[in-house]
Amino acid sequence: MSAAVSPGAAPEPSPAPKLDPREEAPRIPSPPYRRPSLRSAVGILVLFVLFGSLFYPAAITGLAGVVVPHNADGSLIANPNGTWQGSSLVGENITDPHLFWLRPSAADYLPFQGAGDSSSYGPTDPMLRNVTLRYIAEYGLTNVSVPLDLVSASASGLDPDLTPGAVLVQVPRVAFEDNLTQNWTTRFVLAHIETPYAGIFGPQYVNVVELDLALVHALALMGRPLPVPSGELSSLCPSGGEPCTAGS
Repeated sequence: MSAAVSPGAAPEPSPAPKLDPREEAPRIPSPPYRRPSLRSAVGILVLFVLFGSLFYPAAITGLAGVVVPHNADGSLIANPNGTWQGSSLVGENITDPHLFWLRPSAADYLPFQGAGDSSSYGPTDPMLRNVTLRYIAEYGLTNVSVPLDLVSASASGLDPDLTPGAVLVQVPRVAFEDNLTQNWTTRFVLAHIETPYAGIFGPQYVNVVELDLALVHALALMGRPLPVPSGELSSLCPSGGEPCTAGS
């Protein structure tokens, strides 16, 4: 006899149906198969090519032209007549004793004629010592401590920068040739030292092209325009062989 159920009590739940383990669970139907579309693939390819080669470069170039226009244009150096004659990012083969010199360059500071070929010798190669001694003699620094970067080529062969020590070691020669005091020439160099970005990123350096440009202008203001030989520092003077004036 079954037990009596009180009128207010909830009914007992019915037992769950038992599943036969031999039966498989119902599967969710797969979406219909769609063959790849050649038109879609080509469209995506064209979109990414246009974005990566046209729209993105144009946007970055335009933004740089507004924020840092001089840098975006290649840090070009202009002549008084408005023509472009060089860039402060590329060194020049400077040998005039009145000016500061750059380090040796296997490419002779010609961007499209062997740039990137430093022709460096290994540390155990006897030629390394011979070449270094030859550079020291050419720079006239036989009786002083010579900074390494002044007598060794850079990796690109186009680097316009030197460490402050490599520029300051040339002060006696430049001061003598330009009839300046070493104290004035030293302070002139110190005023052109570029400090690390935010004070911590990168070393101190001197852009020798910009330094020589400033020196040429300073000498012109003193009433002593500097004659620059043809082909040397062409970016600093309107034409080779003519004296540089204060406006050059």
